[in-house]
Amino acid sequence: MEIELGEITTCQMTLAAIAAYPGECCGILLGKTSESGEVEILETREAHNQIQGAQKSAHFRVDPLFLYQVEREIEGSGIEVIGFYHSHPDCAAVPSDEDYENMVPGLIYVILSVTKDGVKDIRSYKKDINY
Repeated sequence: MEIELGEITTCQMTLAAIAAYPGECCGILLGKTSESGEVEILETREAHNQIQGAQKSAHFRVDPLFLYQVEREIEGSGIEVIGFYHSHPDCAAVPSDEDYENMVPGLIYVILSVTKDGVKDIRSYKKDINY
């Protein structure tokens, strides 16, 4: 799936992935979806990865209260939560089995492959709503 990521959005996610390395970064994608299904990502909200210790390099968890607060903030603005992003330290930018199991159909998931030298790849995915 091809999603047009703007320069600012890409920069925000890249900086978050580099700062969190060797742990996973995570955040929320905010934007709009047209009636024809075109997705426009307008901004990101970096979230604190609630996973601690060694597991932080292979897992992430967004605080549901943070998500709730963001949803309340954008309520009535015409902007909606359209997905999430996270990084894969020293791994490819492809969904893990855990990622795929937890994807909500219809939402966008951006995965950044990051190493100690920086972000190597960024890919986006969307689980079929008829899954």
